[in-house]
Amino acid sequence: MIESTSELLRAIDERVNSSNKPAAVVFNCHITGLAVARSLGRQGVPVVALDRDNKGYGLHSRYTAVAGLCPYPLDDEPGFIGLLMEIGSTLKRKAVLFPCLDEWVFAVARHRAELEEYFHIPFSELPTIERILDKNLLYKKCEENGIPIPRTFYIGENRPEQIAREIEFPCILKPALQREFTNEFGEKVLRANSREEFLELCERAAHHPLLAQEIIGSGVDSFYSLCSYIGRDGEAKGIFIGRKLEQYPPDFGTACLVDSRYVPEIARRGTEILKEFGYNGISEVEFLLDERDNDFKLLDINTRVWKWIGLPIRSGIDLPWLAYQDSVMGGARAAGRQQESVRWVYLKDYIALRRNRAGLPEATLSHQDWLDLITRGNEVDSEIVDAVLSSDDPEPFAKLIEGLFEQKQYYCAC
Repeated sequence: MIESTSELLRAIDERVNSSNKPAAVVFNCHITGLAVARSLGRQGVPVVALDRDNKGYGLHSRYTAVAGLCPYPLDDEPGFIGLLMEIGSTLKRKAVLFPCLDEWVFAVARHRAELEEYFHIPFSELPTIERILDKNLLYKKCEENGIPIPRTFYIGENRPEQIAREIEFPCILKPALQREFTNEFGEKVLRANSREEFLELCERAAHHPLLAQEIIGSGVDSFYSLCSYIGRDGEAKGIFIGRKLEQYPPDFGTACLVDSRYVPEIARRGTEILKEFGYNGISEVEFLLDERDNDFKLLDINTRVWKWIGLPIRSGIDLPWLAYQDSVMGGARAAGRQQESVRWVYLKDYIALRRNRAGLPEATLSHQDWLDLITRGNEVDSEIVDAVLSSDDPEPFAKLIEGLFEQKQYYCAC
């Protein structure tokens, strides 16, 4: 692992500039960054992987040409951008940037003008990013344009006591801007089961811009996502639909089991929403099926790669490769239809979920038992894609196993 800037630049000059392909710079480099590094590395693209923590799985991939530590944008944005500029001035060709979390997206978008001297940035400019990632702006634009969303209350415009008289409980409290909230509370949203709990949570999180939202959907498998790459010409080059089957923690966690499930209505509505916002690049548009009216309600839009990006890649919709081609080669040929009957699993969280839910001791379960659990209930045999385990790239999984025995666990809210 390279810690000093001088050694990092020297390694880039030696290992990356000798390639006949422009590099990809991926940050941070946990589960999401690992999938991007593998996607592009298998295409012969030299990958520079950056993270603030040396436990990021993608830093240890055989498909990473150079792995180094970098400043965290929320702690030192000028330092992070300064490092990117030094990397850019060392590279012989313009590289493509792949930020893997919102705070990294914002940092790049805010400094786009200076970074574009050295890098291709395969997503929209800052005003568009802000309209999407700030949920206050996102939901208000949806309301203006008739895009269905769960019933939403804007705390700040209305007093919590007034909202508590109108909203049904349980409800959720969520931030307008995600990352600092998640870093503080360790969760993306907070659940309020009563008026008293709602008011207490509003007070605890009052230093964040907040929204209150009704809870809809009959279960975790009501969550669907349109995953796509919209090219610089405004056309969709790759479209994939995934359905969340399990999440951890179980109430409002992140996905640990997802399957490939094409739904034409989501493909249509999701691409229309992206065009409405004028967004181009990789994104995940999240929907929740509201069984009260059998309609898909918009929950969120991620303007970046996300945790289970490995599922569309394995299903034939390689979004990072499409973004790279469009940036470097002046265009990308549209991908075909996604492969069905593929499931993605993050085994570490899935095992924790199963033990939490069923009280099953991990030691009593064989590898085949776990495969049976993962595929149970599927009407056809599924191909299983693990978030970390790969036969041609074993070191990241070895790092995952090592981390299980460490007191301080690597944490990434991707």
